[in-house]
Amino acid sequence: MTPIRQTNWQLFLKNNNLVNPRLISWINEDQSLIKRLSKKYGEISLELISEKICNHHDEQISDTELEGNLRKIFLSSTREVVYAESFFSNSVIKKFNKFSALGDEALGNYLFSLEEIDKLETYTAEYVFDNLIYTGRKCIYSLSNEKFSVIEVFLFNE
Repeated sequence: MTPIRQTNWQLFLKNNNLVNPRLISWINEDQSLIKRLSKKYGEISLELISEKICNHHDEQISDTELEGNLRKIFLSSTREVVYAESFFSNSVIKKFNKFSALGDEALGNYLFSLEEIDKLETYTAEYVFDNLIYTGRKCIYSLSNEKFSVIEVFLFNE
């Protein structure tokens, strides 16, 4: 079972009061989540839930459904601490083929090292997981002018 989005995505602004104030630094995080989570929880493992080429609609990257790689993972320590989902359209994959199949490799290995990748916007939404409400963020990135999205749901409220 994975978290289920309960609210529409809202553009995150610096003074946005839609987010739990204790999570603002996580929403604003611009470096590897695994590194930061390791400092908080100890060793972090990546569990691949699914990864497949499929049709997917993400209104923040395209008005239409696109074909590409949709990957879902959990980052865990002694428990699941982040659920993440990334989508790379075929146009993005043509520019960087590794995004066609990341498997259990951390996306951050590429996200923060490729100069061609720019972060464009951040959105927030509420998710439900195990009957609890959590905050999710969706970051829209550009790889040589082709957009892709990364969603992370923080399975903690501190």
